[in-house]
Amino acid sequence: MVNPNKVFRTNSREERKILQEISDEHLVREFKKGNLEAFDHLVQKHQDRVYRLTCLWLRNGDHAEDATQEVFLRAFKGLPNFRFVASPLTWLYRTAKHVCSEYNRKQVFENLDESTQVSGNRPELKLNQKQIAEEIRNRVDSLPRRQKEVVVLRYFEEFSTAETAKIMGCREGTVKALLHKALQKLKQVEGSI
Repeated sequence: MVNPNKVFRTNSREERKILQEISDEHLVREFKKGNLEAFDHLVQKHQDRVYRLTCLWLRNGDHAEDATQEVFLRAFKGLPNFRFVASPLTWLYRTAKHVCSEYNRKQVFENLDESTQVSGNRPELKLNQKQIAEEIRNRVDSLPRRQKEVVVLRYFEEFSTAETAKIMGCREGTVKALLHKALQKLKQVEGSI
């Protein structure tokens, strides 16, 4: 068993590994007790995921950096009142969603090409995979806003239906219905990919 207090004292390379084993709930409780280092660890643990999500929603790296900073600023101000109704990560993602909505209500996703890693030296394969990624991005972009959100949360960020519902502020049935409609629309154009 990992000693949760050890992470607050170590600066070694193993800190990240240890940090991943510490629950978000523990870090939030420590922060609520006044341990500012616990908040730093929470940021280290989730800043990459929050940044990726803001990139997907804003489609602009500079805006995503600003939005990520705003998310953690709001977290710093809001976590002292956190009630553990949802997980801290779900709360962070929901905060990110609100921040991104404020930054740019029209744009939701960044270009998927940045996240698509193509291996091998065959240029025709790279081009084909780039074209597929571009086509997927275009098809997802053509979905209504709420359907886009559910697709990115369920398939790109791999949240459960329950977590997606909490982040979106709706019921699980609504998430399932939105996902079903989105997948139907995407399947209609599947033959063109």
